[in-house]
Amino acid sequence: MPATSAAFVRWMSYLSVISSTCMCIWYLAKAYRHRLWRRRKSVRPSQEIRTERRRIAQSLHDVLGSQLVYALSLCINKPDPVLQQILEQGLLNLRLIVDSMDGQDDVLPMCMARFRHRVQPVLDRRGILLHWHVCDDDTLQSSDHLPRGQIAQNILAILQEAISNILQHAHAREIWITLHLHNPACTKNASQRGHLRVEDDGCGIPTCGQAGMGLANMRQRAHAIGGQLQISPRAGGGTCLHLSW
Repeated sequence: MPATSAAFVRWMSYLSVISSTCMCIWYLAKAYRHRLWRRRKSVRPSQEIRTERRRIAQSLHDVLGSQLVYALSLCINKPDPVLQQILEQGLLNLRLIVDSMDGQDDVLPMCMARFRHRVQPVLDRRGILLHWHVCDDDTLQSSDHLPRGQIAQNILAILQEAISNILQHAHAREIWITLHLHNPACTKNASQRGHLRVEDDGCGIPTCGQAGMGLANMRQRAHAIGGQLQISPRAGGGTCLHLSW
């Protein structure tokens, strides 16, 4: 009986941390939109908005991040693999949200570089090998044609959702991320600006069941940038996601 009570208390403490984290994120996001929304002639955010974004990002990192790290530390003495992965995924998502808030106007390759910096330690701990192929040819010497702002954020969100699905469901051992960007001045097909491909060697696409909100959100984001999203079985096993825009 004492062991059962201790386990119950431990689970309740975990749930309390997670619920308080979710409520704080919801409140801060709502307050941020209410305070700063206004019509602007410029597409790029003002200095006031950029400053407020950095402040909120710092608060999320310092307060909620520390709570999740503390919750993870509670799993050290009494390991719970499922709970540990949930908390680890939550901490990763929080850090990615902070990064996206602090780099709303950055070009896509820079956003992806930050994403790799965040996700690589998680992959290393789980023994997943990452193959990273992000274009670095001569067409990227000028950043004028590179996706940035809302377009880059939508593409990055699709990438994040794809990796999140792999980590949670695919049981993969290897992941391939490939990005090709085209300079409109140097390509025959000026309507195509780039391709993103995410592949894994996991268990593949489920043969039954309905698509979840994650897939619907990815398709919605692809449509928002005038792109096409294709998800298909990968040759050799696993899944292949291909985004073109």
